[in-house]
Amino acid sequence: MPQLDDPRHNLRLPADLKKKLAHSAVDNGRSMNAEILARLEASFAPAPIREIENLLKTITTLDEDDRAEAFSLLARASDILARR
Repeated sequence: MPQLDDPRHNLRLPADLKKKLAHSAVDNGRSMNAEILARLEASFAPAPIREIENLLKTITTLDEDDRAEAFSLLARASDILARR
């Protein structure tokens, strides 16, 4: 977590973008500052990792059977990757 003595930066945001960030922060259980930092950090992650993260987020929207199958496939993939 950032310390209070971290460098500060004033940032101008269009009202509609600020509103979107505020809603996203609430949805993700973060402060506005934490939401902005998380989004900036994610923008520097390699693209395949972001794609995998986005796919994993959708697992919660699946029905029980599909979710169980997805977890089973993820477990198999994890076993395969662990052998490398």
